[in-house]
Amino acid sequence: MTAPAPSAPVTPSVRAPRAWATAGAQTLLSLVVGLFLLLIVFGELLVEFADDPPDALVAMHGLDLVVGLVLSLAIGPLRFVPAGRAQAVLHLVIAAAGGISSFALPASAIALYRLGLRRRLLLDGTALALITLTTTAWENLSMRLRHEELTTLHLVTLGVMLLGALVPLLLGRVVGTRHELIRSLRERAASADRERETAQREATALRRGHDAEVARVRAEERAALARDMHDSVSHHLAAIAMHAGAIAYREDLPPETLRRTAGTVRDAAQQANRELREVLVALRTGSDDSPLATIPTLQETVDRAHAAGQEATLELQGLAPDALEQLGRGTVVALTRILSEALTNAAKHAPGTPVRAVLSRREDLVVLTVANPLSPGATEDGATAEAGQAPSTGHGLIGVEERARLLGGGARWSSAAQTFEMEAWMPW
Repeated sequence: MTAPAPSAPVTPSVRAPRAWATAGAQTLLSLVVGLFLLLIVFGELLVEFADDPPDALVAMHGLDLVVGLVLSLAIGPLRFVPAGRAQAVLHLVIAAAGGISSFALPASAIALYRLGLRRRLLLDGTALALITLTTTAWENLSMRLRHEELTTLHLVTLGVMLLGALVPLLLGRVVGTRHELIRSLRERAASADRERETAQREATALRRGHDAEVARVRAEERAALARDMHDSVSHHLAAIAMHAGAIAYREDLPPETLRRTAGTVRDAAQQANRELREVLVALRTGSDDSPLATIPTLQETVDRAHAAGQEATLELQGLAPDALEQLGRGTVVALTRILSEALTNAAKHAPGTPVRAVLSRREDLVVLTVANPLSPGATEDGATAEAGQAPSTGHGLIGVEERARLLGGGARWSSAAQTFEMEAWMPW
């Protein structure tokens, strides 16, 4: 994984107790370790000059004490200074002070670590250059006061100082890189969560839109069925009213005529009652002047498709033409609508293929089966994905299923052996 671009570390909050505890621990550690280092260096000075060092060297160690004490006290609270140029300059000053003050070495190491967290080569190079400069100047001043010449030992001391400075710098870089990678991964995870939530909202909206469209198609199919059945029921009611009126106003009718007229009223009432049960499942809205379908309309539907260039056939399997007269007019209308939708679906998605429709009776069901070969690239609902062709919504098949279901039946469709087959059934 490629490391992200360098960035300034986040400034700790001054209100966080843990941040103040860390700052206090850094200051205390710098004071204790720095004082210990100063005592060691001053003890070597006393041994070197037999407890009588030059005043100038004592003054240098006094300056070491003052600088180290101030910087050790400041290094902890300095972590609350906002990350920026001012904070970087202050840390550079503390890092450079490690070259002139043994007391300030712990504070200098902490400053170098914080500079390393920024992961900027310019800051790292500047810090090392300043440490080299202050260490060289301090060693030169010490040698003059001791009247010594430059030796290999002094060069080794300078090298040790630079190596010691590199350790907190590199450690800070490693920790800074780790923090940046964790932050980047968290941002990516948050972004992925947001994208997933957005995708879920969009999917929910699409699903709701699809559900609304399906509900609209089903409502339209209910309305169409109610419209078709309305005229049929009205026809039977008109016949009942006419014959009942004749019975009421014709007192001179013979008993045989009365019985025949009463039988006609009874048959019409029974037929109207059957068809009324079918229409009560839907509400009639709107108006349509198209005539009701009859038994011959099924063949007429096929003939119109054939005249339009579609190779379509209708077969009565195990049925005589007059047997269909037993079907209710609502069932005939539904069969006609379903057959028309199946032929339209085949002409749209499988043009040029033969369509075979079979009407049969299975026990107490009337079954209409329509099958046609699939075109290349067709999907499960018979739709194709050819260029320039409108995608299928499946609303026609939903309407077929809804119309059959409202009449107490059902519908199914499938694609098998490169053939699309739709089957609808209703009570006989």
